[in-house]
Amino acid sequence: MELIGKTTINPIIFYTGKVAGYITWIVLFLMLLGFKIVDDKSIMFNRHISVFILLIGLVFTTISLINLGKSIRLGLPTDDTELKTNGLYKYSRNPMYVGFDLITIAAIIYTLHWVIFILGVYSLITYHLIIKGEETFLIERFGDAYKQYQLKVRRYL
Repeated sequence: MELIGKTTINPIIFYTGKVAGYITWIVLFLMLLGFKIVDDKSIMFNRHISVFILLIGLVFTTISLINLGKSIRLGLPTDDTELKTNGLYKYSRNPMYVGFDLITIAAIIYTLHWVIFILGVYSLITYHLIIKGEETFLIERFGDAYKQYQLKVRRYL
């Protein structure tokens, strides 16, 4: 199985956006473990909300990865794949990205730090651009089947 496919947007934006998101996640998880990575200004209420959002994001990400099965990869596949419309994909065309976005938002809320905010927003914008590129690819690959899927299922939620 090929894990790295073709990027849907400029590779520099693709990879820097992903890394920016991963940095926010790492900071969040380390801070949840008690490490003081950034001088956060978060109040307890924000922390509770961010942990709740994080848990929802982890559920979305985990279930969507299970639903994707062997179709998981970074970028577009070069081999044949099938259109996934089962599981969470019945309700969202991009549940994995919904999960990623929620985890990133949780990091922003938890830390309330300007660097995490900038990295997080950059990551969120990058994921949206990736999705738009993936949609073009999916229309080319699956044609009317994907267009019908777009009419029935929302991009996010």
